[in-house]
Amino acid sequence: MSEARRGLAEAVLSSGGRIGEALPEATASRITRCAEQYGKAGVTDGDLLVFSGLASETLLAAVVACWKIGAAAWVTPREPGTFEGHGASFTVTPGSAEEITVARRATAAVPVPAGLGLLHETSGSTGEPKLARRSVESIRAEHVGYRGGMGLGVEDTVRIPVPVAHSFGSGVALAALLSGCRVDARPFATPSGVAHDLDRGKSTKLAVTPALLRLLTKTRRKGDSRPQAILVGAGTVSDELDAACVARFGVPITRGYGSSETGGMFIGSRGLGQPIPAVGIVGPDPGSRGELLVRTATPVWGYAHEPVRDSLLWRTGDIVERDASGQVWFVEREPGVVRANGKFVDVSSIRAAVGEVEGVEEVEFLVLPRAGDAEFEDVYAVVSGRPPSRETVENALYASVPPGFAPRLRVFAEFPRTDIGKLDRTALTEWIRAK
Repeated sequence: MSEARRGLAEAVLSSGGRIGEALPEATASRITRCAEQYGKAGVTDGDLLVFSGLASETLLAAVVACWKIGAAAWVTPREPGTFEGHGASFTVTPGSAEEITVARRATAAVPVPAGLGLLHETSGSTGEPKLARRSVESIRAEHVGYRGGMGLGVEDTVRIPVPVAHSFGSGVALAALLSGCRVDARPFATPSGVAHDLDRGKSTKLAVTPALLRLLTKTRRKGDSRPQAILVGAGTVSDELDAACVARFGVPITRGYGSSETGGMFIGSRGLGQPIPAVGIVGPDPGSRGELLVRTATPVWGYAHEPVRDSLLWRTGDIVERDASGQVWFVEREPGVVRANGKFVDVSSIRAAVGEVEGVEEVEFLVLPRAGDAEFEDVYAVVSGRPPSRETVENALYASVPPGFAPRLRVFAEFPRTDIGKLDRTALTEWIRAK
């Protein structure tokens, strides 16, 4: 039942991919040691293991080892004890040095689909994060996309200073390993440290978020080498950031677009990029605006609490412009959801709670670039009307937001309108900036 997972592990091991400074043989030995620990702990074919708190490079080795023995992996950025088991048989947490600790969970295990590779937590939603299923086939398809879009090869060292516990980091890291690259997944300690890896030629390619790249572009050059590619994902890329990247590192940004549910789907130099070979655009039509609808070569499996999906169609929830040439440009998240700093938050319940305050007439949410740091975004909850006090609105707002989401409140007697009576977002943005 687990041949797909075992085959994926074998593909990593046979590629010559390296984790950290290790040679291929040492990387394989590290993976084998993890697999032996699983065997001693009682892990068997078809189990689900939840990984929490591991350093990125240890996590990569531990996940490949998990597949090697036929088990599936659930990777979470959260600490043990802060999440439900959702059918996981074992937890894998940090041990001494680069080792791991494997412990059986008391909760009952659930059947694991034969082709399941990973469970990834979606980010930015209200309440408990959803667990998105990633099939082995989708991981392989993502590898093909990144390999072609970034030009990954055995001679590359790919610097990934973003967490591989999240889908963007793990997708690039696994694609690099499958391509035979060396993966340097040390965390982002200082901007100068990461930038100097590129300046000295220690790293040939980089995967990073817009906010982190902004910090890197402000560093001073300390070497003559230039990276061959800089992939930016999990956020919106401005033309100004692209220009800053060219000025500092000598290469334009390679844009990446995807989700926890699908992995990377688009990659390229403009807009959202171009669809990878396993993805086709169904809608909107060229020259129009609408929700981005794609067809994938293998089904997007959906979420762990739902039946496995078998449809090849996937609605992204993102509103895009598709120009006459077919190029896709991000516009906004679908109504009811805001996107800020690469994360999505459903604000429907927040809007309803604030709207119930006496005197409140309308509630809108705007996402604006932070002044002086355009790659960081701030969310504004903007209210029109005459409530009893600002404090009353604040109490309703902050009682209804999910953890980690802190919109800035602005209250106006009324909203600006266009000539036909619609909300004038341009004018409202100016009001927010001026207040």
